[in-house]
Amino acid sequence: MAIGTFHGGRTIAHLTGTNENQRVDIEQDVEGVNRMAVNSTGVVSVEQLFGKPGFAGGHFAIGTYLDCSGIGAVGDTIRIQIVAGCNPSLFPAVDVTYTIVAGDIAAINPETEVRDKIIILLNADVNFKKSWEASKVRNNGIVFITALLRAEVGDRGIIGDFVVSSTGTTVVTQQSTRIVRENTETELARSIDDPRQGILGITGSITIAPGALSNRVSIDARNGGSNAMNVNGTLLVPIIFSILADPIYDLYITEIRLHGVGNGIRFERFLNLNSSLVNGLSWNNKSDDLPVGFETIKTTDDLKSRFSSLGGWNLSVNSGGDHFLASKDLGFVTPLVIRKQGSFPIDDLISILVRDSLNQVSGLFLTVHGFRRI
Repeated sequence: MAIGTFHGGRTIAHLTGTNENQRVDIEQDVEGVNRMAVNSTGVVSVEQLFGKPGFAGGHFAIGTYLDCSGIGAVGDTIRIQIVAGCNPSLFPAVDVTYTIVAGDIAAINPETEVRDKIIILLNADVNFKKSWEASKVRNNGIVFITALLRAEVGDRGIIGDFVVSSTGTTVVTQQSTRIVRENTETELARSIDDPRQGILGITGSITIAPGALSNRVSIDARNGGSNAMNVNGTLLVPIIFSILADPIYDLYITEIRLHGVGNGIRFERFLNLNSSLVNGLSWNNKSDDLPVGFETIKTTDDLKSRFSSLGGWNLSVNSGGDHFLASKDLGFVTPLVIRKQGSFPIDDLISILVRDSLNQVSGLFLTVHGFRRI
């Protein structure tokens, strides 16, 4: 029960539930008479104001939380140190240093460039990844560190247990020099100014929008400079058509289209070929550093009933050429994310492998639609 003094000579105490998610105020006037505030029907009102997460966490910013002026000069360093846990063999001490390079200074957003590199460096460190995970939120220079294990094993509660320092003119700002399971204020969305404020106990909906029209993208998969997939590939030597990670932006793919033209398309065969494919069109996709598998395509019916079953299928029959469109709609709520180059040791990509002869197909293309964000 916390007690504080208000103006007017009154003190107020907070009665909190065992899970620390609900709070009710108890007032005490100057005559020493205690009372609990009630509404017009005599019911005590309890507000849900705070909640303590089960996982300890902390964060720091490149620069400060209100501006992005943290990157100094080439050769400056940023050092992250976390003391060992209760069992050092399981929760070892962390000591990771990142050195500013010329590419960081030249980046469009130096703070987010360095933030992303520090996150990769931390998550790859053998000691850090045993106990912690580093992450980011939105377009700022803030690095979040969260314990992988629940409860007090993640706490580093003594001041100085968590230290982020810099050299030269590079600036970093820490939330705190300890890592604990702090009370979290409820707010509809995580605050950019104060990342401790998060989503708790809120009912409603969130709408995701692509942003500016200029950020929409439509990209063809290519092999070298060619986007025409009606080529001759084999099982041992497939011809690969890929959409690679962007050097600056994260790509959010909302739809993948296979489309083209043939004369006399048959569903039990592959388009206008005389038979189905032997090896099929297969995929090699990676999103957020994880493999993403799609169905192997051997017949036109695979395009219609498996690949595009949730997106859409369209066949336009014309004299001399039947145009088709097989759309894999990934849904606007859960797009396929291709993180920018350098986010992981091996970049994200969308890639389709042609492992049969498609020379007789009049036309075949792979196109993605979506939007980009820094």
